[in-house]
Amino acid sequence: MTDRARFVCSDPDAGDFEFSDVDAVLDALEAALLQPTTPIFDAARQSWQPVGLHPEIRTAWEARLRYRPGSPDGLSLPDLPSVTAIVRSLPEGDADDQARRREAYARMRSHLPAIAHATADDRSPRFATVAVLWAIALLAIVGWLVVTFAARLSQLAAAAAGVVEKR
Repeated sequence: MTDRARFVCSDPDAGDFEFSDVDAVLDALEAALLQPTTPIFDAARQSWQPVGLHPEIRTAWEARLRYRPGSPDGLSLPDLPSVTAIVRSLPEGDADDQARRREAYARMRSHLPAIAHATADDRSPRFATVAVLWAIALLAIVGWLVVTFAARLSQLAAAAAGVVEKR
């Protein structure tokens, strides 16, 4: 995020969009780069929320709709959807996130120790352990090969020099 960007949103197809102020976000809404349900990060508030639920953007949106006539080039702000309509259109996966946030807040208020929420797909510690073990095994094999090669090479050099080894 650049120093001047206050709002950032990420589109998987187009990449990250950065907007310096509320007017830039409204211009993106007019150009249909954003939808009211697009999550946007506000650097001033340090939070993610849908564009249509952000209070400053809603206020500026209402003001722009009130004073701006329709444009002849087809660019105009869409109608401001109600907060209820935006919340209902959000994906259902947010309920789990809300429950996790409530639990974390309750733990913080009760001064209980934080617990790590490891999922079944989280295999990073196991993967790191296996990687370290493979690296140690590989180094042991390479070390054994180097020592064996050096011993055979010294035997070859001794035989070439005529030094007989007693066994």
